[in-house]
Amino acid sequence: MATVNEQRGVALVVSLLFLLVVTLISVVAATNSSRSFKMAANMQDRATSFQAAEAGAYAALGLVDTAHDPYRRVNELDPFVGIATNVHPLRNLPDPNAVNVDVFVVALDRPCPRSVAMQGGSSFGVYDCEYYRVESAHRSEGRSRTQVQLGVVKTIIGSAGA
Repeated sequence: MATVNEQRGVALVVSLLFLLVVTLISVVAATNSSRSFKMAANMQDRATSFQAAEAGAYAALGLVDTAHDPYRRVNELDPFVGIATNVHPLRNLPDPNAVNVDVFVVALDRPCPRSVAMQGGSSFGVYDCEYYRVESAHRSEGRSRTQVQLGVVKTIIGSAGA
């Protein structure tokens, strides 16, 4: 009789150990699954933030030759001020106010970049270039933030062409 009771005790201990192992495996699997969801959400936030910042930089490019042209030889902080909400370039973003765009003058009245094939042409010195830096930053509090910088070269009639 003692051997039957001992066998029942051993079977109980083995089954409890088996349940413990299965429980640990399921806890680890649930943790990994949760972590995967968080990583996927972070990747989505990062992509959305980058796209919003990039949209801000390209929207500043879209203002060329408009009443709100930010490339006027001065630093332009927030070139979208004064644009009506229904025609605002960033109106289709989930939160247009989360994108901050600034345009900075880098250099004025400088030679334009020319390829080797264009060296020695008759228009040399006729055109000058203005160099600008567009900084677009997207910030979603507690989620993500991205900054994009874009260089812009504006060709103008230079001093030799005036």
